[in-house]
Amino acid sequence: MIGFTRKSGIAAIIAVFVFTMVFVCTDDLQASSPVAIVIDGNRLEMNENTGLPVIIDERTYVPLRVISENLGAQVDWISDTQQVIIYTKAKSNSYPVPANWDGGVQIVIDGQPLTIPSGYGQAYISKLDRVMLPLRAVGEALGCEVKWVSDTSTVLINAKTDEIENPVDDVDNSDNTPNLVDNQLLNDLAQFSTNLKLSDGSVINSSALANMDASNFSAEQLNNFRVYLDQLNKYPKVINLPSGETIRISDLSIMGPSILSAAQIQDWLDNETPRIQAKMAASGREFVPFADLAELYIRIGEEYGIRGDIAFFQAVKETNYFQFTGQVTPAQNNYCGLWATGSPLTGQESGNGADPRYVIFEPGLHGATFVSPEAGVEAHIQHLYAYATKSPLPAGKVIIDPRFSLVSRGIAPNWQQLNARWAVPGTTYGQSIIFDYWCNALNR
Repeated sequence: MIGFTRKSGIAAIIAVFVFTMVFVCTDDLQASSPVAIVIDGNRLEMNENTGLPVIIDERTYVPLRVISENLGAQVDWISDTQQVIIYTKAKSNSYPVPANWDGGVQIVIDGQPLTIPSGYGQAYISKLDRVMLPLRAVGEALGCEVKWVSDTSTVLINAKTDEIENPVDDVDNSDNTPNLVDNQLLNDLAQFSTNLKLSDGSVINSSALANMDASNFSAEQLNNFRVYLDQLNKYPKVINLPSGETIRISDLSIMGPSILSAAQIQDWLDNETPRIQAKMAASGREFVPFADLAELYIRIGEEYGIRGDIAFFQAVKETNYFQFTGQVTPAQNNYCGLWATGSPLTGQESGNGADPRYVIFEPGLHGATFVSPEAGVEAHIQHLYAYATKSPLPAGKVIIDPRFSLVSRGIAPNWQQLNARWAVPGTTYGQSIIFDYWCNALNR
């Protein structure tokens, strides 16, 4: 086994689990292809017992255990309690395994359970009981450089270190000359004009990086920027609208008219229904019928001047196609996770000026409860309105969103500017709403 003790490798393994561990029991859809995996120049010896890479729908999937264990972690699977137990150091009795609180798949890292965010991606359990992970997810989550060599069907993984182990002797850095490669990295990020979360917790729009020097940033931050660039490169910088107009995705505003009609959205939903039903059945969950929300999003969005069609697809993303696979329940009519902070409510939460006729805080639940689907949709639209503009509410409207007054008004006029604010770190949050969801209906 190739042993790595680097913090970057361990953090990468944890990130992979956090962002991608959504299990679906299925058989491999395509026979294993002769895919090789090479880590820091060492080719892994893989067979049916260890698990083999496969190509499914032109995407390479790799066995998670093989990758993780060859980057220095130890992983156990407790089938009786549906728990993945990860040790980033040597196994020790000082890390007791906690009880699984909800019976679903639980990730435990060094004795600490993790809450897995929904809707980021999907791993699956192969017919050989191996956890298989899309290579794209590996490339996004690992603090490593991951390349696909199509000519030889090889995955190259180069682990990044926290320190420079073998500096090149003939490079003179005595004058602190900025690294040209790192400066190019900043310029590449600047082209996206998107929000990024910095290591110190602050938010920067990447367009500002065009006027900055790489020497202003730590090695850790530059490594984070490289990961961000890999994530952002998944998405185009422009979008072609049905009118024939081509605009930059960074110019697509939250405020504006809907492009899709309620009928077009419903057509998309009808087409998606069999796929989502099969997905829920495969994961052992009961399918939640789609509520009649499209017309509400279009109508209420128009009342506020918000693009209700895109807001609808933000709700699709937030609720995992209205299946509510996170902590919020369907009966709460909460379509964007308002007040779902990870801790159950006490019932004593302040509505921050929201009209109590429309919003309720029920002890033990996660997130606010709205009295009707219409109230839930309007609260979502109001929250977007708070981000998009400093203008007062439209005439005749009352506050329904209990977090409306907590938003720095007008801080995110465009969908991309929700990145690192609505979702944290949320590097591609706005892009995902547009390209992974909205465009699917736009291009039908």
